[in-house]
Amino acid sequence: MYLDPAFGGMLIQAIIAIIAVGGGILFALRRKIRTLSKKDASPTVKNRNVNNITESDVIDSLEEDSK
Repeated sequence: MYLDPAFGGMLIQAIIAIIAVGGGILFALRRKIRTLSKKDASPTVKNRNVNNITESDVIDSLEEDSK
């Protein structure tokens, strides 16, 4: 079987593309990955009843997320 000399370059580009896409996916999902790694994840505003959310709940949630 004959392989064209340009096949090596195409193969390297494909490997680089796969690594770049994987890195992009990890970068986009980093917050979810971080929360999965935490053992004692405290409930946030998202888990509370929407009708009972106060401004202080939102501020507290934002402070917890920034830690």
